[in-house]
This record gives sequence, structure tokens and C-alpha cells, in this order.
Amino acid sequence: MTFIIPSRTIQLLALTGCLALAGAARAEDAISPPASPCELFATGLAGHTAMCCDGQGNVLATNYRHLGSVGKISQQDGAALLFDAPLAVAEPVEASSLVGIALDDDQRILVLDSQLGRVLRYAPESKMVTTLADRIQGRRFDSLFAIDIGPGGNIYFSEPERVSGGDATGSLYRFDVVTNRPVLLVDGLDQPTGISLSSDGKSLYVAESGRGQISVYGINQQDGTAEKVAAYFLTLLLDVDDPKEIGRLGHIAIDRRNWLYVSLWDRGEVAVIDTTNGKLIEVISCHSDSVFGLTLWQDALLMSIPEKEAIYRYDLRPLIGRHAP
Repeated sequence: MTFIIPSRTIQLLALTGCLALAGAARAEDAISPPASPCELFATGLAGHTAMCCDGQGNVLATNYRHLGSVGKISQQDGAALLFDAPLAVAEPVEASSLVGIALDDDQRILVLDSQLGRVLRYAPESKMVTTLADRIQGRRFDSLFAIDIGPGGNIYFSEPERVSGGDATGSLYRFDVVTNRPVLLVDGLDQPTGISLSSDGKSLYVAESGRGQISVYGINQQDGTAEKVAAYFLTLLLDVDDPKEIGRLGHIAIDRRNWLYVSLWDRGEVAVIDTTNGKLIEVISCHSDSVFGLTLWQDALLMSIPEKEAIYRYDLRPLIGRHAP
């Protein structure tokens, strides 16, 4: 059963599974127990869930209630199923796993079908789901992961790896809305998973799981090409010797302060990096085995926790208070 817990009620609950980073006051000084910065937001998820916000505080989540679906979750209006991805003609029984989601300027929902390598678009007016792309130059996409919208409505998405080829065969693509086709943006990446564009669309951040790093690409505003300009090495920031200790990277998000939030998928943590100086701000622990999807709304970070089949809301205000200038 899916439910949403009002935030005032949550503050009174002793929630497990998240770590409160704010220090607890002494019992004799405290009027009431301090609220945890991490609250249960919604349950009822299936598989690995990606999320985005619609600008009004509503959360759009993939694999909601069952695989291959997209749901809308609102603390005011409750939760509802929006649509299901069309079943494949060749495998009509097997539901797809949707692992990436974004919202364009026309409020159309873009999702990525990981298993079938499809970029799908849902139009709320017609309630129709169409396939924007499932191949490039005749080759079908083998796996897709994350998606974001750039200037002019162009769509950026990642393909972690191809079945054919050797090492470091992951790629980034841009779906050009003018030509209505995908173009190769960057090739030769090592398991590119999460991606996030800066607010001005001039920088593209890419989580490369195979190398344990965040690669930064400058986007040419004239021709749309990308050039690598920087990299954040998570082995150095997290003080580990081997990228394998970091494990897989999930989704990433960037806020208005240019702080980058990186899902350390296999560690159940989120690393927060200040991209203005390349320094690690903090590591948020979820006290779970894994954390997958991330999205930001105002001063809160939403995280999908697969093992709990739930979304948690992390209050960023204590963290901002500790580190903002």
C-alpha cells in the first residue's frame, strides 16, 4: 500500500534508516527532541526509482507501484499513477524498468527504458506515450540510465555501456529537438550513469562509475558540442585507494549554490561537492545498503532507497547552515 506521511507527523516519529547529522541537544536543555533532517516521504515503489520535481513541489517517480510506471506524488493531493510505458512487441509480458526521468518546458515527461533502450515521452494533454529514440545510426541503444533537459529543450541522456566493444564504451547523447534525432556527444566513457546540467546549461556533470569520478563537460552554446574541462576524483575526496571501494554511482543533482549531490549507490551515501572549489562538503549517510535516485526541491534533497521501496526527504538547512558563506 502506498502512503504519504505529512511532515508534521513525521517529525514526531522515531524513523529508522536515516542518520540525523544535526547534533542532539542535552536532555535537560531541550524543550522537545530535535527533528531529524531525514523524513519518510512516500512508499510503494518498485525496483530502482528515478525522480524529478514539476516546479510546484510534486514529485514524479518512475517504477511507482510496479515496474514500467510513472506516478505523481504530492503531500497536498496524495499520490496517483500517471502512465505505464508501452510493452515491447517482442516481449509483451515483461514490464520495463524506467530508470531516468525529466520534465521539459512544455510539462511533458521524458523517461528512459533501461532494458529496451528507449527514450519515451508522455504528453499530459493527449495522455499518449511515444518513443523519441531507440537507436542511433541504425544501432539500438543497449542500456540507458539518466536524462536531463538543456537549453532549447534539447535532451541529454547517458548509455552506461554497449554489448559490443571493449572497455570504456559508455556514451552521452543529445536528442536534437530541431532535427528530431539523437547525436553522439561524448564517447569512450567508463560506465556513465547519473548526469546533471548546470542551471545555465553551460556545464554537464557526468558520474563515471568505472573510474570513480565526476567528469565535467563544457557545452558549446553555438553548436552543442561538449569538451571536458574538469574532473572530481571521488577516491581523493572520499580518501579511498581503489575506485572499486566506491562502487556504482547512481543519479546526481546540482543546486543553486552549485553544490553537486552524488548518489554513492552501493554505499548508501550521498557525497556533496562544492563545484566552485572542488571540495567535499559532507557525506550524507542514509543508513541503508543503497541509494539510487536524487532530486532537489527548495532546501530539501529527495532520495530513493531501493531496499525500503521508499523515498526519503532530507532537510538540507542544517547542512547549508554549517557550510554556506
